[in-house]
Amino acid sequence: MELDDMKLAWQTLDRRLDLQNALFLHQFRQDRLDRTRSRLRRLYWGKIVQILFGDALIYFGIMAAIRYRDIPHLLACSLFMLAYGLLTVIFGGVTLGKIAGIDYAAPVVAIQKRVGALHRIYAMTSLCLGLPWWFLWIAIFALEVQANLGVDLFVTLPAFIWINAAIGVVGFVATVWYLRRRNARSAATPDDSDTPRSLREAKGELDEIERFEKM
Repeated sequence: MELDDMKLAWQTLDRRLDLQNALFLHQFRQDRLDRTRSRLRRLYWGKIVQILFGDALIYFGIMAAIRYRDIPHLLACSLFMLAYGLLTVIFGGVTLGKIAGIDYAAPVVAIQKRVGALHRIYAMTSLCLGLPWWFLWIAIFALEVQANLGVDLFVTLPAFIWINAAIGVVGFVATVWYLRRRNARSAATPDDSDTPRSLREAKGELDEIERFEKM
């Protein structure tokens, strides 16, 4: 075989290897992106459930506000539930928008940025929707007792209300203190323990694509 023939053969082999590697990378990327889409779909449907829950709170909050509009403390409980329901729906909608806005045809770095923004939104909404439960359950419980038993706990058992409200204040402050300390530690060592599994797995799939593309 002449030298020119050998060079041509090597060039042909190189092109075939490059094509094979490109096809393998494409298939690997598509497989991981399909998994990422599947992971985030679970989070998407979870937010749909959250919005439905928020809608229920809005409905019952409105009905209770109308029913107890002449009783200030029960009206306040009703408006508290209504406001929480509105926040639940709004935050759920924002998260759905973030998930729907991900372009899986974009470069992996751009997708990672989108997922990172989704993670930050999730963390913020979890905090905003989690902390009020130290007090919200009292309002809901008082409204349920009034509606089903005709008993106004603010009148018949005020100690129950105020003791649990005090516990709520302590719990609220302790939770905020704990989160601040944890965030300070996370600045050096990130902690994703409170991140939903679907979001962690989606991030992991994207990290695999990034590592593979850099090889």
